[in-house]
Amino acid sequence: METKPSIVEYYSEHGGYRCGYCNSSNTNYSHGMWAHSLTVQDYQDLIDRGWRRSGKYCYKPTLNVTCCPQNTIKCAVLEFKMNKSHKKLIKQINKYLIHGTKRERNSGDHETDSGTNDISCDEFQQFPSKTPSDIKMVPSTSSTNQLSSDQKANSKDTPTKTSSTTSSISVAGKKNATAEQKTKDQPQPGKGADPKLPPCKKAKQIRAEKKKEKLLKNTEQVHLQEKAKEPTEKTLEDFLNEPDKVENPAHKLEIKLVRTNPASEEYKSSFIESHSVFKKYQMAIHKEPASDCTKSAFTGFLVDSPLIESKKGDLPMGYGSFHQHYILDGKLIAVGVIDILPYCVSSVYLYYDPEYSFLSLGTYSALREMAFTRDLNKYAPNLKYYYMGFYIHSCHKMRYKGQYTPSFLVCPETYAWVPIEKCRPKLDATKYCKLDDNNTEDKDSKIDINKVLVLRNGEAMTYEIYRFENPRVKDEDEVLEYAKLTGKTCAERMLLFRQ
Repeated sequence: METKPSIVEYYSEHGGYRCGYCNSSNTNYSHGMWAHSLTVQDYQDLIDRGWRRSGKYCYKPTLNVTCCPQNTIKCAVLEFKMNKSHKKLIKQINKYLIHGTKRERNSGDHETDSGTNDISCDEFQQFPSKTPSDIKMVPSTSSTNQLSSDQKANSKDTPTKTSSTTSSISVAGKKNATAEQKTKDQPQPGKGADPKLPPCKKAKQIRAEKKKEKLLKNTEQVHLQEKAKEPTEKTLEDFLNEPDKVENPAHKLEIKLVRTNPASEEYKSSFIESHSVFKKYQMAIHKEPASDCTKSAFTGFLVDSPLIESKKGDLPMGYGSFHQHYILDGKLIAVGVIDILPYCVSSVYLYYDPEYSFLSLGTYSALREMAFTRDLNKYAPNLKYYYMGFYIHSCHKMRYKGQYTPSFLVCPETYAWVPIEKCRPKLDATKYCKLDDNNTEDKDSKIDINKVLVLRNGEAMTYEIYRFENPRVKDEDEVLEYAKLTGKTCAERMLLFRQ
């Protein structure tokens, strides 16, 4: 159980900063909060209300003011379906890992593949019909005559008996043949032309019906066999695990989970290499000077975390902040920064060695993190979403997050989750809008300021008691603003630092 509470310092709305998406100056506005500590449940509730963290600093964009509104986006990973470009990307990376074939990137890197299937089905073949074995062929008249002549020829080789015996046999044979012929000519009881009974079927018709029945039975069996052989659709995991099934692949990719807060021994031993990759990435991709990529800047940005480690639940690694190391042939080439929370895996950042940009590690790591989330769901059934940060519809290069379906955006007014397909037309019309048409009630907006928890001089108390003990303090507006932005649940659970 988590015993240490969340402790935060709130900053009122601030802005006037340059926007990193449209590059406009003095247009980026948000509310801020420094988190000394945060339980994983509190942070889960905060990001569901539009907050995000960068290191220990948490911020919530002021969507109706800022130039590029940023809506929180999540993907339901259990229902996630890859599109053609996702499959193509993984196939190309698998080709590199298995055969060493390097993928060539070009300006049109979002092209789709031909759409052909990897597994082909055998065509259904009609089986040749055969004559049913239970239908006997009746000899023709010519065959009977031939048989009689053969019998006559054979009789010459048979020793003859006395004429009287021969004649008696002949007479008896004639009598028997005559009686047999009469029996055949006479109608049998119950088999005559009775108008009350259905007409007798001819032998040809009976044979045709039996043949049809047998063919139908064979066809049904073939259909059942083909259905059993039908290939099921390959899952995300099937694609990602393909190189692991090869005995001697050209390259070996390993993904290792490393806890960063509190710092694990694995993290400490890989710190220099991890920081080196970060520095290369920031300087090459974001054009930052080396002076901005120091170890302290790296630590404050992507290592320090306010999240309190939690072993509650059935997750083997517990909840909190982690790095995922992408190790290719023993070399660290990329690091995914993630938070594991009660209902989701939240993606914080990704940095990689620019030398391996041909692998499109941004998209590949997102797919990997989705597969990781689905794996965690086996231990924690409530953990079934992948949070991708912010979706920025007004910035075309940031719309790529909407291609992971099914995805949802949180409404900035009711905080209800809305399918992204319903949000796009509204965001096309205006940058900021209410996304929820159902007018869902935001129960967390009903704030009683007296119940907001504060921390003063190391002592936790309600705001009502705090104000009673400090009658000269006039901060009701700021505390109420804080409570509305964080929501009733968090405001009555977290401790707001007061001097």
